Amino acid sequence: MGNVKLKTKFVVLIVVLVAVSLFANLAWTSANKRTQMENEMREKGQVLAQQMDAVWEFMASNQSRLEQISYTEEGVYQGLHCAIVGRSIGQLFTSQSTYSTKFVNFEPRNAVDMPDSFEADALTAFIERGAIEYYAIVEQGGEEVFRYAAPMRIEQNCLDCHGNPKGEIDVTGFPKEGWEIGDVGGAISITMPLDIYRENERSAVVQDVIFFGGMLVVSLAIVYFALAYLVTRPLAKVQAAVEQVQTGNLDVKLAYTESSREINALAEAFNRMAAELSAMYENLEAQVQDRTAQLAQVNETLEQQRAQLEEVNEVLRNENRYKGEFLAMMSHELRTPLTSILAFTEMLNRESSPKSEKEAQTRREIEANSRALLFMINDILEMSRLDAGRTEFNVETVDLGDILGLVQAVVQPLANRNEVDFACDIDPGVPLVQGDFEKIRHVLENLCGNAVKFTPAGGSVRLHISYHPECDEVWLRVADTGIGIAKKDQQRVFERFVQADSSLSRRYNGTGLGLSLAKEYAEMHGGSISLESALGEGSVFTVRVPVVECRLDAGEENE
Repeated sequence: MGNVKLKTKFVVLIVVLVAVSLFANLAWTSANKRTQMENEMREKGQVLAQQMDAVWEFMASNQSRLEQISYTEEGVYQGLHCAIVGRSIGQLFTSQSTYSTKFVNFEPRNAVDMPDSFEADALTAFIERGAIEYYAIVEQGGEEVFRYAAPMRIEQNCLDCHGNPKGEIDVTGFPKEGWEIGDVGGAISITMPLDIYRENERSAVVQDVIFFGGMLVVSLAIVYFALAYLVTRPLAKVQAAVEQVQTGNLDVKLAYTESSREINALAEAFNRMAAELSAMYENLEAQVQDRTAQLAQVNETLEQQRAQLEEVNEVLRNENRYKGEFLAMMSHELRTPLTSILAFTEMLNRESSPKSEKEAQTRREIEANSRALLFMINDILEMSRLDAGRTEFNVETVDLGDILGLVQAVVQPLANRNEVDFACDIDPGVPLVQGDFEKIRHVLENLCGNAVKFTPAGGSVRLHISYHPECDEVWLRVADTGIGIAKKDQQRVFERFVQADSSLSRRYNGTGLGLSLAKEYAEMHGGSISLESALGEGSVFTVRVPVVECRLDAGEENE
């Protein structure tokens, strides 16, 4: 609809409105004509029925005189009676028209007076409801006709032939009906064709169509020329002016027009807009030059900063590489003497017993501190490997019972030194898993070492390994009765170089890398690590390792 011209839209609107008005007028005219026709036909039916009823009454009131001259010498009645004369008069009334009349009754003396369905309904209405007339437009012989019926009520003069005693033979040779005054003795039925009225209705419709058609043509012409002069012509000038502005001509102006106040307001607004655009355009080139110079200066500054950032990034990369190399070298160089110290300590404990409790305590301190330092060096070395991307994930079939024994051998001296009860156990039926033996061991050593470190003397630490078939996972749980971790710190402890107590004067030493490494190694195995803890109530770390991959590989090997 956006591409349709305004004149076309108005023309279509006028056509629709006139068409709707025409159909509404035709419907209203047709309804009025039909109502008027029914009223006229009803009035004619009333007049004709009254005339026939008057003749009927006249014949009935003079029936006695007719009887005096209607008998033969033998006493046989050969004259006219009221019914015969009434029917004759009815035919006389309709002889010069297309109307037809009929006297009907449910039990007529003449078979031709038997009622049809319309007349039967009329007689029923007269007898049961006391109606004074009955009419309708019905179809008869393939055409619509107007049917009218009026009741014929029994009067005093009718009783001689139709009164009591019922069944007695009257002068016409028919048995009496036994009617009383006021009874419905029958009905006058009148049929009137509607040809003339239909022709008048069609003529009226044709006249209305011609009138409204002419009005439509005149209205369309007036609307077309009015739109052309008052709307489309001024809008065409506005469009031409806009096209001039688009080509760069900002000096265009619209002149005053006599079409309407709205068009003049539009022209004034356009002229103001063109003047403002012209003023803005005059300063635009100077502004563009200034902005271009500023942009060039900014670009030059950004380029200098980019070069500086590149130099800084290169320095940082070199320093990070040096740091990684230094950490790896120092960790490797420190592990060798620490391993020697632990070996000599174990050899000393095997070959000779301490001579005093002080010497025994010294040996335990040397071994425990050496192992604690070894834990920290291993964490730093593993983290530097992760950062350098040199960590390898060696997938093999792992027996978690073997790892449990190694972890106990490493952590037990620390637990003894801290006077902490340390226990390890594994449920029967724990399956083999597919994973990296060293990394799983490292995870458990870190978790158990942390648990021993943060558990005061007299506490306990327990490593328990169990299988959960509902999720097909092996759970490695490390539970302690230590100081616990506040809820707000439970997510932070898995970050690098973070401990729950991060103040400079914290009581417990360590690098803060153990839990971060445990989390990364657990996720390498497709598993996860979770924490349940409360301050003063201890902590429970749970590592979940799936065993599905191990079972699939075993099934493939069996096949």
